[in-house]
Amino acid sequence: MKKVLFTLILVAVTVANLMAQPRRSIVKVRMSDNSRIAVSIDDRYYDKQGTSITIGDLPAGRHYIKIYRYTPYATGRGGKARVVYSGGIRLSAGTITEMTYDVRRNDIYATTEFIDDSYDNRNDRWDDRRDDRRDDRRDDRWDDRRDDRDDVYGNNGRYNRVWTQQDMSDLKRRVDDRIGDSDKQKLVEGVLKDRRYTTEQMRSILSWFSFESTKVAVAKWGYDNVSDKQNYWKLESEFTFTSSKEEFNSYINGRR
Repeated sequence: MKKVLFTLILVAVTVANLMAQPRRSIVKVRMSDNSRIAVSIDDRYYDKQGTSITIGDLPAGRHYIKIYRYTPYATGRGGKARVVYSGGIRLSAGTITEMTYDVRRNDIYATTEFIDDSYDNRNDRWDDRRDDRRDDRRDDRWDDRRDDRDDVYGNNGRYNRVWTQQDMSDLKRRVDDRIGDSDKQKLVEGVLKDRRYTTEQMRSILSWFSFESTKVAVAKWGYDNVSDKQNYWKLESEFTFTSSKEEFNSYINGRR
């Protein structure tokens, strides 16, 4: 009887320990054209190459991922890896995240599913709702600070709010939580639509994006509310390609 009781206690303790362990997450990465790729996460390079790479046993939280286009050498020994995407990703506990790099749009798309039971799903949905409420409270704090500052008129006659360095820091933290450039762009434009900012602040914002096409789009969009339009042409230096420089200059020259 004592032996059976001891066994039951041991099993119960083992199960409790397993349940107490943090739930790990999985990431699956591929490219839309099914090219061979390699991947690194948090500067750790995984010795895997293929059209789809799965990396498991990752802790929940913020990670930094790089996706490489991998071209094997003709000898069959090794290959050449070129970075096509780098950026942050936030993993929830007990999830599998599938990331696809779209080679035509130069953007990353991700979907997340829970891999635990329904109880864990409810917990994670609660975490998501809690994160949303925290973001809403942060937005409210921005609005409170914004209302306390002096207003200045924009060129279109409506009130525009002064944009501060603290606002920049708050927005940067939120942008870092987004995966793809399209989500980052939507967030930035939504927050800045009734603010006034300087050319140098916009220069910092452009550095948060991975792709030049997004930088050009955001720079063009941001012209209306910039407080020092006479300096806005200096953002040309943020673009690498001549076509991007010409597109940007053509746009702001047409708005003068």
